[in-house]
Amino acid sequence: MSWFEIKIKTSEIAIEAVSNILCDAGAGGVMILNPNDPDFHNQSEGKWDYYDPQNIKLDFEGVLVTGYIEKETIEASIGMIKERISQLKAFGLDPGLGELSYEIVDPKDWENEWKKYFKPIRLGNHMVVKPTWETFEAHEDDIIIEIDPGNAFGSGTHETTSMCIEMIEKYMKSTDTVIDVGCGSGILSIAAGLLGAQRVLAVDIDENAVRTAKENLAHNGLSEISDVRQGDLVSVISEKGDLVVANIIAEIIVMLVDDIDKVLKEKAYFIASGIILSRIKMVTDKLEASGFKILEVIEKGEWAVVVSQK
Repeated sequence: MSWFEIKIKTSEIAIEAVSNILCDAGAGGVMILNPNDPDFHNQSEGKWDYYDPQNIKLDFEGVLVTGYIEKETIEASIGMIKERISQLKAFGLDPGLGELSYEIVDPKDWENEWKKYFKPIRLGNHMVVKPTWETFEAHEDDIIIEIDPGNAFGSGTHETTSMCIEMIEKYMKSTDTVIDVGCGSGILSIAAGLLGAQRVLAVDIDENAVRTAKENLAHNGLSEISDVRQGDLVSVISEKGDLVVANIIAEIIVMLVDDIDKVLKEKAYFIASGIILSRIKMVTDKLEASGFKILEVIEKGEWAVVVSQK
């Protein structure tokens, strides 16, 4: 098997979509170089960089997303990645240059080098996401999520994750069962568990995400209260939740609304994020048409989170 480094020149608004495409192609995680990342420019006490400034310079306008894939051959994966990037405009996401390059790399060259891009970051009001190898002087009320970015965690703009965690902090009770749809690395599941959820059910269609989420939940001491499953929501979850969170794109949220309704307890909350601003009405219209009451819509940067209740 060979390791291939795949680099994609894209736009800031397409970071999460391109990252997901790489993960679906077999990358365990991504590195993101984004010169416009607000956490890079807006430094203040209690804020932590993603990047060393020396590693943030790009020779084009946009963002560089890099992933590593282990394959015998890479041509089929490259074809799939290019095709899916070309389809992003249909979902209202401009991929920018959308240029892709790749090369074979020696694992020893990047096995530890990529770690310099990752530092502890704050998400929500009390959560700190910390790479496993970093030290961090926590405040008294900080809740620390330990995660291995090399296996699981994209480092780009994190407005959607941050907003989801803020809403989990606001609406979740300690007696709740939380369902995390499209769990990815499991960050939202870990946040819910560390905030005191009684039970966490996480689901993702990608087997790599499922494996990584299990590892990260276990590393944070949450194996006993969590269950990570592979598949779509309807096929693998029969239980009902007090709170369901989905940090995915607007079009998929709209497709899932009626299915999510089936796994919600009475008066349960649905937190939907990953919604670009131009797609807010699409989501709220579908929720209201399906009998949901919109409780609040929060915007941060180019993204929004919608909280509703059935």
